[in-house]
Formats: sequence, C-alpha cells, structure tokens
Amino acid sequence: MRDEGVNAFNDEAYSEAIDSLESGLEGFEEAQSMFSEAAEFASELAEDAAAGICEASAEETRIQIEATEAALAAATAAQEGESAETINGHVETFRARRDQAAAITVEDTDAVASALGLE
Repeated sequence: MRDEGVNAFNDEAYSEAIDSLESGLEGFEEAQSMFSEAAEFASELAEDAAAGICEASAEETRIQIEATEAALAAATAAQEGESAETINGHVETFRARRDQAAAITVEDTDAVASALGLE
C-alpha cells in the first residue's frame, strides 16, 4: 500500500496518497507487533538465532514505519499547500529511512520458521 501511496503522491493525487499511506502504515504497525511477539516467543524457546532474526525484522519494520510516517506527512503537507521546503524535508526523511531499513539484512528466514514450528 505504501508504494501505491508514493505513486499517488508523485501523481499529485494527495487524498489517494494519504489513504494508501495510512493503510500501509497500519500494515507495518501490525507486522512490527507480530515480529516483536515472535522474537519474545523464540526467546522463550531458547531459539536465539530465530529471536535475533525476529528482532532485526522488528527493527527494520520500525524504521519502515518512520519512513511511511514521513511519506504521509509529505502528502498531508502537499494537500494543505505547505511550502516546497517543508514537503521536500518530509520526502528526504522518507527516503533516508527507507534506505536505512533496506540496509538491514535478515539472513536465514527458514531458521525462524523452523524454530517457531511454521515449516
């Protein structure tokens, strides 16, 4: 949904962008919650590798939330007629957070599924 929102923003369809970005934000928030719960569960099972992977995934998702919030702020600012400087500041924050999140590498996702019995 976030990509749809970014595309709508680029097309200057700000209301559509806001709706899509809000939906994307909800999805990231749910994912972060699930990764955090999975990390706790894996820790309880003494599955340190799986816990670490889930923690890294939760962190990556947390940063994606920040990126999506910045994109939402840009779309809202554009819709409200804020200055280009304000809008561009939000866009730059979005890009920086998106790139920061992409730099987090989750290695062995099969280890998580195996440890949590999700094979």
